[in-house]
Amino acid sequence: WEPDEEGVNGMVITKTLPSEAANVLEKGVRKMTPRIMTWGQYAEAAVNYIQTAAAQLSSGRLCTAPAPFQPDYTRCADHFLLHAGGYAILRGIQKGLRLPAEQMLPSFASLRDFGNTSSASTWYTWSYIESTDGVRKGQTVLQVGVGGGMKSGVAYWRALRDVRDIHPCWAHLGGKPLTEADLPRPISNEYKSIFDMPSTRTAAEQQQAIKATDAAPRVTYTDVDKAAAAAEVIRLHAEAVTSGDLDAVAAL
Repeated sequence: WEPDEEGVNGMVITKTLPSEAANVLEKGVRKMTPRIMTWGQYAEAAVNYIQTAAAQLSSGRLCTAPAPFQPDYTRCADHFLLHAGGYAILRGIQKGLRLPAEQMLPSFASLRDFGNTSSASTWYTWSYIESTDGVRKGQTVLQVGVGGGMKSGVAYWRALRDVRDIHPCWAHLGGKPLTEADLPRPISNEYKSIFDMPSTRTAAEQQQAIKATDAAPRVTYTDVDKAAAAAEVIRLHAEAVTSGDLDAVAAL
């Protein structure tokens, strides 16, 4: 939120948007983490804390400090419904939470077939899972969405019964799950970007990202441009309604 070249305040969308969205999603999941960890993971966290304290108190003579503890989230939940706001956002979440490709595929399937539907994408992802592999009684589902602010919302569900229903929006798959080969871009390879999440960037990479963003050109639309664009949208809507092309209206 800052003024443009004419001093008018407005929202500025820069190239760091995907990384910031992924970052706030990761923070939301981390806040939920203590509530969904297994007892075994609590024990692992305690051992990590003791080793870290021993290394600090002995200046590294007793042992070396371990890496900060991060649980294996695949032991915390069976299914993941992640905000499919774009390829970079999902890859950022995947890297930050260290999720395997198979746990990410439902969210990428939602992105592939329906695009960025904001937080509603998590429900498309859920219906994809129910329409393909299904959800069995007792399994858990971690649902993560993001909204303005930026703010994130996290919900943790447990299935009370088996669910295997083919939803209308996924009927075209015929109950068959997608594979990585069906996606337009790979999701199991190493992902690295200067616009990656701040938590996984070095200080030098962070500065490089900031400089690249500041140097990016910003476009300011005049009132004439806005009026012309609005008139064009109205015209396209009118043509679509007149011709009965409901799919075109939905796309607009």
